[in-house]
Amino acid sequence: MRWLVSPRYDLFFFIGSCLVTWVFLGIYHGLDHYGWAPRVESVLLTYFVFTAIFDHPHIFQTFSRTHADRVEFARHRKSHTWGLAVFVLAGFALAAANLIGHLIVFAAMFGSFHIMRQHWGILRAYKHLNRDRSPLDDWLDFVTFYLGAVALYFHDYTDNPPETVIYGKLTAPFPSLPALFGELALYAFYGVLVLFVLRQVWLFKTGRRINVPKLALMTAALSTHGLIFFFTATPFLVAEALETAYHNVQYQGWVMHYQRRRFTGRAMVKRWFLMALAYGGIVGTIEVIALAEPRLGFLFIPFGMVVIWHYWVDGKIWRMREQPELREAVIPQ
Repeated sequence: MRWLVSPRYDLFFFIGSCLVTWVFLGIYHGLDHYGWAPRVESVLLTYFVFTAIFDHPHIFQTFSRTHADRVEFARHRKSHTWGLAVFVLAGFALAAANLIGHLIVFAAMFGSFHIMRQHWGILRAYKHLNRDRSPLDDWLDFVTFYLGAVALYFHDYTDNPPETVIYGKLTAPFPSLPALFGELALYAFYGVLVLFVLRQVWLFKTGRRINVPKLALMTAALSTHGLIFFFTATPFLVAEALETAYHNVQYQGWVMHYQRRRFTGRAMVKRWFLMALAYGGIVGTIEVIALAEPRLGFLFIPFGMVVIWHYWVDGKIWRMREQPELREAVIPQ
């Protein structure tokens, strides 16, 4: 089996980091157990740990690809300058129009799709490295992964109340799908999953190689989705932390691998990581203050819009077919 970096590195950052989601679930229930009621202190403290140590540091790491890499910066200069400014200004315009709730809905759903795409991108890399390119396997992998991710995700959006509480008095109008939609999507996923498992059994029985890294990543990604959106019920901010924490560590591992190969050296990787942690601590503090004090809610906007810009720009900066310098840096030859 071939791995992107090494078995130990990949299993820690790309696959085993799904356990961070369980850690956050434990933090939340632990705080709740010691007397901080749901939707109040336990929510805010869980969210602070998540956003300061995990989420915003991974957002900052994006700048090592967009602004520190001269080749990429020249390729998408407008996206990395004026594009970023437009996103931030749009956030203030939407706030002025009293559409923050709708912006939260858009960001949450766009962010979930962004996470699915990251998992799928690494899964495709494992398929390429291990020459797992049978048309049948390509179809089964794609349908099993995306149908599973979507079915488990939208199961959480059935029979919702008109307004979902974000924190305090801040609410957002998330869509509410008929329960039948969620059930049908799940049954379709179960059917495809049976076909997928039977295909792996057939490969094993006929002595063909099974793509272990691909299977491990798919299991980690879909089981995490199931934990968050199917097996647990937590307040919105906690669910965001649970969903994104795995993705954050996975992204850190991917970017550090890129930095080490592209900028040559561990010193640069360490420098970027420390700057990312500092940025996360500052932004996390500001966001928690903005959530706790509604009059300061505008402080949340620029950093939240940088996150949405990150979702959008990530689709441009990791296209290895169009970016030979990136492919050379991150894919083993």
